[in-house]
Amino acid sequence: MSTSSSCRAARPRAPSEDIPELLRDLLKEVPANSQTILSVNHVEGLTNSQKKAEEKFLANKNVREQLSSAENSFDYQYLRKLLKQAPCDAFYLGRRARDVKDRPKVEVSNRCYEEQFLREPKQNERPCAKGSACEGLRLTNSDEGFILREYLLPSMYKVFLEKKTLPQFPQLCLLCRRAECSRLYVAMRSDDDSTGALISDIRNIAAPGEYSLDQCLLPCMSQKVGLFDPIVHHCRKLYSVARISGIRYVLQSGYDKPSSAHFLTQSPLSK
Repeated sequence: MSTSSSCRAARPRAPSEDIPELLRDLLKEVPANSQTILSVNHVEGLTNSQKKAEEKFLANKNVREQLSSAENSFDYQYLRKLLKQAPCDAFYLGRRARDVKDRPKVEVSNRCYEEQFLREPKQNERPCAKGSACEGLRLTNSDEGFILREYLLPSMYKVFLEKKTLPQFPQLCLLCRRAECSRLYVAMRSDDDSTGALISDIRNIAAPGEYSLDQCLLPCMSQKVGLFDPIVHHCRKLYSVARISGIRYVLQSGYDKPSSAHFLTQSPLSK
């Protein structure tokens, strides 16, 4: 009796059975470890303009060996498709609370709050997760670049003040966050792509004493670009470096603080 019952025991579930059908289809397109490199270096008879055109075409056909070799998610075709097909129910008014309890939250980050993260870390703080690739080392208006302190969301900073604990994983600094969001935004606008995912979990305020609307990335009326609110557009030449009480700070010297009379100017990035 025991033998027959063991023979009739439920078979173990295959891992693929727990993957939604949408993801199973996308997983089929994940490239293998082998890498395909196509080039036109040794093709005779091509003019310079033809060669550039062929190289641009072939660059889209070449397959990256690993995800780690991609500079951002839009360089990796599999993740790019995930971003484009992610559900977006922000305007669905009839949704239930339990259906969206795990969706990403966008927190307000005002100028005064952000400026306390634009400096080098102190003893109980961590540097930017990008390390030597931090945007703080690449500012064009200064030869005294440095790695910035990691940026904490307001909810994370509240926990840090109350419990003196940092997030489990190191975070990007504010400049690296802005750079990644700007890169994704420009990639989607230039390729005329749309995404239902959010590309930023913070939003900035375009108001007197905060940021100027014409220096922000804005939602677009013609496509979904992963934004519902303004975020500051990253531009290296708009920052400068200064020492305050012996601590190096990055100043947002090129980012205007609009007056109460003229802060609602139209941004060219919203067209």
